[in-house]
Order: sequence, then C-alpha cells, then structure tokens
Amino acid sequence: MTLEQLYKPIQPELREVQETVSRYWSDAIALVRGPSDTPAQAGGKLLRPALCLLSAGASGAQTLGAFVPLATACELLHIAALAHDDVVDHADRRRGTASLNALWDDRTAVLSGDYLVARSIALMAAYQSCGLIENTVNALQRMTEGELVSFGKSGDSFTQHDCLELAERKTAIYFAVTCTAPTYLAGSAHREALQSFAMAFGVAFQIIDDVLDIMKDQNALGKPSCGDIVEGKQTLPLLFLREALDPAGQKRLRDMTGRPLGDEDRRWAANALEKSGAKARAEAVARQYADTARHALDGLPNTPHKASMQGLAEFILVRNS
Repeated sequence: MTLEQLYKPIQPELREVQETVSRYWSDAIALVRGPSDTPAQAGGKLLRPALCLLSAGASGAQTLGAFVPLATACELLHIAALAHDDVVDHADRRRGTASLNALWDDRTAVLSGDYLVARSIALMAAYQSCGLIENTVNALQRMTEGELVSFGKSGDSFTQHDCLELAERKTAIYFAVTCTAPTYLAGSAHREALQSFAMAFGVAFQIIDDVLDIMKDQNALGKPSCGDIVEGKQTLPLLFLREALDPAGQKRLRDMTGRPLGDEDRRWAANALEKSGAKARAEAVARQYADTARHALDGLPNTPHKASMQGLAEFILVRNS
C-alpha cells in the first residue's frame, strides 16, 4: 500500500499538521532572512506525526482534532533533530534541498533547531501533562546519550548489539515518544503495546535507512549516498559488510572514511553490499523487528488506525527513500 492509502484514516488532521509545521518552519527561516526570502519546506513522509495520530485513533479516540498540535510538536522536534544532525555530520543536503548549515552556517542551523524545539515543547505544554513532557525530555536525553556513546567507540569495536542499541537510541526511542504521547492525554490502557510497537518499528526503520544510504543515489535519498561510510558510522549493514569482505575489501572500506567519494566508490559499496549478502542479512533482521512491531498491536481493537500502523511496518521494509 502507498503512504497515501495508509494515511487515509488521518488525512484531514495530517494535512493540518503539515500546514502548521510549514508555518512554524517559515517563522524560523524568516527570523534569519525575512519573510520575503522564505524557501519552501520539503515535507518528508510525516511518519512521526502520522503515527501519533494513528496511535490516538488506535487507542480509542473518537475524534483526532485535539491531537493535531501534539502531532505537530512531534514533527517539529524531528525537524530540529535533523538540523542538528546535519551540523554534526557536515551534511549539505536534506530532503532534496540544501541543509540549513549549507544555506547559512552551523551556528544558525543549530539555533534554528533550538527554536523549533522550543516551539514544540510549548505546544506539548499546552496539554498540561507532566507525564507527556517528562517522557519526551527523557527520550531526548537518551537519544543524545546514544550518539555520545557512539562517538567514543572506534570503528572496529562495534558489535551487532552496539548497532541495534544505537538504532534504538537514535531512532526508535523517538518513535516511541510519538506513539505513546496520545496515551498521556486519552488513557494509558494501550501504552505498553504502543511502546513495544514503536521500538521495534524504529529499529526496522533505521536498519532499512542504513541499507538505503548505501544502495540508493542522491536523487532517491535527497542527500548524498554513502554518508555513513564517509562519516565512519557503524551501522548494521556496514558491520555485516565488513565481516563479509576479505582484507583488501575491508581496507578499501576503511579508506573511504573521511574523504569525498566518487561514483566508482559508491558503485563499489552498493555492489559489495549486495553481492556479499550483507544487504540480505540486514534486511532479514529488519524483517524480524517489523514482524515484532505488527504483533505488538494484536491486543488493540481492530480499527482502520491499527491496520494502517501495521501496514506502515510493512511499508518501511520496501520503501525506496
């Protein structure tokens, strides 16, 4: 199924989220360049606000309008995290256009991300739920801790456990925030199931994201491919690739770190990932996590919202970007 089909139960609310996010994004840009020089904001897949709204519906909410500001806050925090990540990774492309740090500089990009964090927390605070705020802030702390821990490890010291733990901390934990956030406002009966769904969903999403980073070109990704190799990151597909390569191949992979890559390098990496079996091995792990995510929702009422969430667990395995 397409995203449009999967988002059908929440289309009006998600459209409102997108419009509000764009308005806040424009506010941030206008502070730097003025309202007449505001670029269009690429919307992305809106997975996080969509899951927030779908989780509200799956939890039994009869109307979803009250959750639109909450879903908006979830997307604003995600955009802020991307702005900060681009600075850390020295990335110059995001969602098919120039990243904020490439448009301006690192300082302005970081401050723009901080601005969106503040707007997001303000939206959440309006619900007057200490549990919601505490859960969100704790997740942001754990995400940051995960990144800091990864910086302290050398490339060859990573294990599969390390890769999966990092995927949990950098991605899955925030999916858990978006899926459980409605339960702080409309009853917590399904919070544990939604938490389990989101953690497994997030790990599967990150593994496939890491595979796509190597296999797809810039046009598909909206950013340069093989960025994980250049930055020396340790992802599950790269771990499996390193284990499958002979010493010469391992050396070539190491030598690609920290330098600009040409088309030949990118083609070699993609072919090596495919032919070595590392791609299939990583995808098999992602499949296990996606299946776990789907089954985590078995105890929830059968609603279109639940069906869409289970469909999204399949969609992330076959997406192209």
